[in-house]
Amino acid sequence: MTKLSIVVPTYNLGSYLDKTLQTLKQQTVDFELWLVDDHSTDKTAQVAQKFTAGIPNFHTVVFDHHQGVSVARNYGIAHSTADAIAFVDGDDLVTPDYAQTLITGFTAGVPAVAVGYEWWRPSDRESDRYETLNQRQMFDQVSRRGTAVGGYIWNKAYDRQAIEKIGLRFDEHLTIAEDYLFTATFVAKTPGQYRFDPAVKYKKVNRATSTIHTRSFKDRSVENQIFNQIDEMGRYF
Repeated sequence: MTKLSIVVPTYNLGSYLDKTLQTLKQQTVDFELWLVDDHSTDKTAQVAQKFTAGIPNFHTVVFDHHQGVSVARNYGIAHSTADAIAFVDGDDLVTPDYAQTLITGFTAGVPAVAVGYEWWRPSDRESDRYETLNQRQMFDQVSRRGTAVGGYIWNKAYDRQAIEKIGLRFDEHLTIAEDYLFTATFVAKTPGQYRFDPAVKYKKVNRATSTIHTRSFKDRSVENQIFNQIDEMGRYF
């Protein structure tokens, strides 16, 4: 059976992190956990350390200075020891079978597995059965906003060997759309049959201080540049 690492970057999450951790605690299968704190100035790091204390394969790492979410995620990739890597934002919620669904979706020739998500409005997809997408279909899903699969990283697990094969990491210079760039690059460079369970397993929590709510005009301009770069990728396969 595929072994899964879940990487959770944390930074000044207040009471949100505890709720996220409780949903991870309820998972129906074992997994490796990396909580990577980006030098929080509130109690976030302490909450993370208390949660992982004494649990094999659960780790908390606290940066000695603030470096950004991409650095935190890249640390998780570099230190993961599992077959596949998933990412959860530290203020979001997952169902008890989130990890199990991702793990079960990995069969021979599958480089990534995605699950349904809820954000802003309830999902109208209730089927709890895997769908198969070829590389082109998957790219069309992850390269556009608002699709069923989406370009987000938090409702997916990626084969770790496939990540290493193409030398993929999050762009540490970006503060927005880094997840779209990561996912689109992975799919563009990784042939295979992708799997997607449209049933909602991930709930995105709308936090007022999150990046999506505080982005500037400059951020939006950078985001548009990233999507132009992603569009170019789609022309070569």
